[in-house]
Amino acid sequence: MLFTLYGDYAYPSGRAIGLQAIVAMAAQLGIGEVAVRSAVARLAHQGWLRAERDGRRAQYGLTDVGRRLIDEGTRRIYRSSPAKWNGAWCLLTYSIPETRRSLRDRMRRQLAWLGFGAMGGGAYASPRAVSDEAKELLRMQGVESFARIFHAEFRGPGSDADLVRACWDLASIGRRYRAFESHYAPMFARDRRRIRSGQLPDADAFVVRFALTHDFRRFPFIDPDLPKELVPRGWPGFRARSLFERYHALLTDGAWRYFGSVADGD
Repeated sequence: MLFTLYGDYAYPSGRAIGLQAIVAMAAQLGIGEVAVRSAVARLAHQGWLRAERDGRRAQYGLTDVGRRLIDEGTRRIYRSSPAKWNGAWCLLTYSIPETRRSLRDRMRRQLAWLGFGAMGGGAYASPRAVSDEAKELLRMQGVESFARIFHAEFRGPGSDADLVRACWDLASIGRRYRAFESHYAPMFARDRRRIRSGQLPDADAFVVRFALTHDFRRFPFIDPDLPKELVPRGWPGFRARSLFERYHALLTDGAWRYFGSVADGD
């Protein structure tokens, strides 16, 4: 919840948020004060947030590390339309010692976030030009000496589509996108009517937009953002993204009014 709040509101506005304001907004989402205070303290301890004092009030802003995380998430969630794929793959291989198994697990999760799929044997592939991001990940984890990055063209056996099927479960990802679409399409139609008739309270716009973003931001962890040349015809990910972008924009004015009224009033 906190990363969605900071990524969608605090970071774009360049502001810290008072703890009482965070508690009030979380209450709209059905999250209790004790859980919120615990989560804020934990993220501050982990270095994602930093506490600031405004008189007797505690405010929390993003650290440099937190801003970098939000930047990367923003690029994946609010990306522009991808250019035509040029047929190139970014390959990464690593051989991290067994004694550092926890680091290997963390690397797998972060490589998935960057859009890499596992080919097996410590080898990962992405159809995107993400070598710079991958090098930064290796540097931050201190594993440069265990890894190599290549710019490659797939020559078989098989096709690029075969490689995609080996690295990603497109059927499962497609089902997740269709479930997202089935859930939010009727709500989009409903709220479009409510806005046209002036019957959508700002607090409701904030809550729905928050849930919409929170649900959609899970897709970069499972979907490598494959170009259209590598996905089946009628790929539901494109429809889901279009729905997300239109619904998000529809709710933006009301959601920002609510956020501003609570954040300014703390």
